[in-house]
Amino acid sequence: MTATASSVGLWEQFTLHTNHAGKNIGLRSAVTGFFATTERNATGNYEGMMQARGGVIGSWQQFVVESHESEGPMQIALQSVDSGLYISVEHASEGDDKDMLRARSASVGKWERFTLVPLGQQGTIAGSPAPATVPKSDLSVMTWNVCANNNKHCWDENLAGQAQVKAEIIDRLAQPGSDPEVLPDVIFFQEFCEKHAKPVEEALETRTHRQWDVRFAPTTYNLGELGQSVLGQYGVKAQKECAMADGLDRGAFGVALAVPASNTYYKGYTLESPASFVDKNDGNKTKKAEQRPALCADLPERALHVCTSHFSAGLGYEDGDGTFRKKQAAELMGIAKQAPAGYRPVFGGDLNSVGPDSTGDDGGNRTILEGTYASYRECAQLDDLNRPRTGTSTAVADAAGNPTQKIDHIFAPRNAPFSTCKVSTTHGSSDHWTLYGTISVPAG
Repeated sequence: MTATASSVGLWEQFTLHTNHAGKNIGLRSAVTGFFATTERNATGNYEGMMQARGGVIGSWQQFVVESHESEGPMQIALQSVDSGLYISVEHASEGDDKDMLRARSASVGKWERFTLVPLGQQGTIAGSPAPATVPKSDLSVMTWNVCANNNKHCWDENLAGQAQVKAEIIDRLAQPGSDPEVLPDVIFFQEFCEKHAKPVEEALETRTHRQWDVRFAPTTYNLGELGQSVLGQYGVKAQKECAMADGLDRGAFGVALAVPASNTYYKGYTLESPASFVDKNDGNKTKKAEQRPALCADLPERALHVCTSHFSAGLGYEDGDGTFRKKQAAELMGIAKQAPAGYRPVFGGDLNSVGPDSTGDDGGNRTILEGTYASYRECAQLDDLNRPRTGTSTAVADAAGNPTQKIDHIFAPRNAPFSTCKVSTTHGSSDHWTLYGTISVPAG
């Protein structure tokens, strides 16, 4: 890696990733897909040189971001976790060493200072075309928290590999009891690993004989140690990495949308989330909180604006009283309403919140989705807005293995009734049951 470019192309772009809750970061090259690596075992002048060749975030691929804002906006130094040395540009060298990046300095001077240049959120595509004029139609929606990065309640001790995830998604694709078989038009995934997107897309195409597009948006962490802010005023975040499975890096952790491949336009968001929390499920340790994502797609051929999200967790986790989930619900509704003129919003996912009329275990707060129910129709209300604002449980199993809370939701416009709303009979390897809804979308 050399500091030689006078403009920004793919070779100069990197995304920030972390498997240490934002304390340390990895730099993934946009052109190779590999992580920047300090070559600790190289000899001579090449010791510590940087190459974008790492397949995982190990110690050679981890860096501490040190703020140098006193020298200018967004200025940083990168300290190698492996060697403790700073990345330096060999500006005065000649020949092959000219402007090489190496982890070789014990202090920070001009050769060790870099400026982060934001290039916009990954995956954002602007400029949706005008929607088509469409007749009344049915839209089948499926939402499932895959729980692909958790081996405490989900999957097995090796976490969810690519083949496992594909098989379980395909196995539960059809709505329960549908005859003839009803397959989804749109799928919302949560707790999904980035590098499973393409394999899942290909599996969907084989199963349904239709072309799909699966896109991903990451869960992130704010940079820096707990309680400290590194470039915090600029909102710099690093993508949370999925743990390795099958001996392979699975990319970032977050949410995904599966939609028809034709005419799709995407935008990702980071919802307002708590900075830290006291984890009552892990000895009351204070931890950094995940910054939760949302992801939307415009489908001009169906005149639809579809969005999924995964809200902060309650019940002893980062948002026990529901303060941030209320904000996230309002923010997601605002995002849904941002659809260009003529698009109808359909949104949902694991919102970690129960309906206002729920009984029993309330998931921490029953008021979080009051505004959402007031503005939209939820799957379980079917064709009657006067039905209770609750439904069949989708998560949090009791001692007998039955779900006790409905925290997964599908919302549609109030003039778009649901003809079906079903929950899978099993949760498979996840800790969430799958929710399915068929929406009667009016002409538009």
